Amino acid sequence: MLRQGRRLGEENGGAGVTVSESAGTKLAADLVVAGGLAFVSGVGPVDLASERVPLPERVEAQVRKIFANLDEILQPAGLARGNLAFVRVHLVDFERLIERVNQAYLACLGGGALPARTVVGVTSLTRGALVEMDFIVRTS
Repeated sequence: MLRQGRRLGEENGGAGVTVSESAGTKLAADLVVAGGLAFVSGVGPVDLASERVPLPERVEAQVRKIFANLDEILQPAGLARGNLAFVRVHLVDFERLIERVNQAYLACLGGGALPARTVVGVTSLTRGALVEMDFIVRTS
């Protein structure tokens, strides 16, 4: 469960949507709407309600948790996975994990039209996560 919400986007000419405040120190909004697009960045496999919940160990479970978190962030704005336009995947240990991530990613998208995507190999992620994602979502 998310802790609180706030209104954002209107001050910069965006549509203005209520976005959630996830657990932990906030350095950015969960969702920003501008010009017909919504931007969601730095979605990790964390429990949005509590920093104390351990991360899933397997990369496939981390991918599923990221998409569950994305759903929770998009739902209050009336958006869904079907609106995805672009996904950026940040992946630790790229060579070893990319195939497993690809399989879990496709399962989470469910066979519809695929968004554009890029995968970037990184040396480390917050809390020892194996994967983290950024999303651009169409609002119309």
